[in-house]
Amino acid sequence: MYGVEDHPRPAHALALGLQHALLALVFLVYPLAAAQQIGLSVSDTQKFLVAVVLSIGAATCLHGIRRPVGTGALAVEIPTPAFLPTAVLAGSTGGIAMLAGMSLVSGVVELFFAGALRRIRSLFPAEVCGVAVMMLGLSLVRPGILNVFGTPGSEPAFAATPLAVAAVTLATIASIALFGSGRIKLLALGGGVLAGTSLSWVTGLAGSRHWAPLAASGWIGTPDLEIGTAALKPELLPLCIVMALILAIDNVGMLIGIQRQANPGWSRIDVQQAGSGIRVSSIGDLIAGLLGGMPTGISSANISLAHATGAVARRISFITAALLVLAAFSPKAIKAVSMIPRPVVGAVMVYAAAYMLVSGMTLFLGRLLNERRMFVVGLSIVVGLCPAVAPTLFTAVSPTLRPILESPLALGSFCAILLTQLLRIGAAKKAELTVELPSSENEMVHELSFNKAIRPTLLELGASAGASRPAVYRAIDVSSEIVACLKVAGHIGHRVTVVASFVDSRLQLTLGYDGDPPPAVDSSRPDDVLQRLYAQTDVMARQRGANRSELTVAFDS
Repeated sequence: MYGVEDHPRPAHALALGLQHALLALVFLVYPLAAAQQIGLSVSDTQKFLVAVVLSIGAATCLHGIRRPVGTGALAVEIPTPAFLPTAVLAGSTGGIAMLAGMSLVSGVVELFFAGALRRIRSLFPAEVCGVAVMMLGLSLVRPGILNVFGTPGSEPAFAATPLAVAAVTLATIASIALFGSGRIKLLALGGGVLAGTSLSWVTGLAGSRHWAPLAASGWIGTPDLEIGTAALKPELLPLCIVMALILAIDNVGMLIGIQRQANPGWSRIDVQQAGSGIRVSSIGDLIAGLLGGMPTGISSANISLAHATGAVARRISFITAALLVLAAFSPKAIKAVSMIPRPVVGAVMVYAAAYMLVSGMTLFLGRLLNERRMFVVGLSIVVGLCPAVAPTLFTAVSPTLRPILESPLALGSFCAILLTQLLRIGAAKKAELTVELPSSENEMVHELSFNKAIRPTLLELGASAGASRPAVYRAIDVSSEIVACLKVAGHIGHRVTVVASFVDSRLQLTLGYDGDPPPAVDSSRPDDVLQRLYAQTDVMARQRGANRSELTVAFDS
C-alpha cells in the first residue's frame, strides 16, 4: 500500500502512526514489571516510564532518517524485554541510578558492535543466539510467577484471586493471538492487560482505592525526570556487556525482517543498514541512560503491524515518534500504565517467557546440526539451568562474578560462545567430490543423479557450518537443476567436479567440467529455463582452459 519512500496521505499517516504508538506503549509493561520487581515508589516508577517513552520516541524518529544517520525504514523502538532480568538485578542494588548506568553501558557496547559487525558476527551463530533467547525466557519464569501471586522478592504463596486474574490475562492474550484475525492479533497483549485489569477491579484486587491517585494526575504536564544520575557497580559490568551484545544480535534479526518486508526479492542482509539500526538503538540506550530509563530495541510486533497494514513508509516513524513523545507529556497516561496490577504484569512476563523459550528453540532447530553443535546447545542449556535449579550454588563465589554466574542468560550464553569457538577446531569448512553423470538424454535423470550424489556431502558440510536447513536444500535442488539443464544442452561432459565451501556465511558451489561456459541468459525471454534458475542464485562462469570451464553458484545460508 505504501512503500519505503512513499508519502502516505496525512489522515492515513496519522492513523498508522497512532496504531504503532499505541502498540509500543503496551510494551511499557516490561519496564513496569522491572519497576515493581525492584520496588520503586510510584513517583520513581513514573520518572522511569517517562524516561523510557522519551528514549523510544527519539530512537524511533532516528530510524526514519535515511542512512548513514538512521536506517531509512519504518522501525519502532520499544523497551526491550531482553534486558528485564538484568534490569531487575541492577535496579535492586541501586534503583534508577543503576538502571541508567546499565543503559549507558549498553549504548556504548552497541555503538562498538555496530562498527565491528562485519568482524565479530561469527561469534554469534544460530545456536548461540538460540541458547541466549531460551535462557532469557527461563530468566523470566521466576519473577513472572512471583508477580502472579503479588509477592516479588519472596517465595510465592498460593492465592486464588491473583491466580484467576493472571489466568484470565494469559488466556485473553493466547485467545486473541491464536484465534484473532488480521490486525486483531496484534492487539493480543493490550487485550490481555485490559481483561486482567478489569477483573482486578471487579474482584477488589485493584478497586477504586487502588486507582484513586490517578485522579490527581493531569492530562498534560512537564515530564519529571532524574537526569545525570547514572551509576554502575563493577561486578555488573560484564553482565551488561553480554546483554548488550545479545540485544544487538536481536536487532540484527529485526532488521532482516524489515529488509525482507521492504524488498520481496531479498536474498542477503544489508550489513550497512543493520549497522545503522544497531547504532540508532545504541543512541536510544544512551538517551535512556541520561534520562534514567532502560535499554531499547526494535519491536517485532510493530514489524508485524506494518506487514498487516501494508504500509512500510519510513515517514510513519516520524508520526509514531511524535505521538510517543506527546504521551510522555501526559502524567495521567504514564501513571495509568504504572498502576497496572502485579498479577497482570506477571501474566505478561509468563507469556513473554513462553514465547521466548519457543523462539530460542526455533533459532537453532531451523539449522542443520551435527554432533558438535548439538553438544554446544545441550550443554549450554544444562549449564544455564544451574542457577535456576540450585539458587544457592554460587553463594560462596566472589561478588564480582556472582551476577554472571547467577544469571541463566549470561551463564548459558557465555558457555555457548566458548564451546562454539573451541569446537570449531578441526570442523570441516570445505568439501570436494566428483560426480559421474549417466549417459542419458533425459534431463530429470541427470538432475536426480546429481542431486543424490551431492546431497550427503552438502548436508554434512551444512551441519558443520550450522547453515539454514532450507538454504542447503535449495542449494542442492537448484544446482542439480542447473547441471541437468546444461548437460542436456550439451555444455557439460560426463564428469563434474564439485567444490563446496562457506564464504562470508554464503554456501558457494564451484562446478568444474570439460566443455564451454554456458551461454548468456536471454533476459527478454521470461520463459527461458536458465533465466529462471539463475534468478535463484548468484552465478559466475569462467573459462579455465582450452576445453575446461567453471561455474560458481552461491546461496545465502
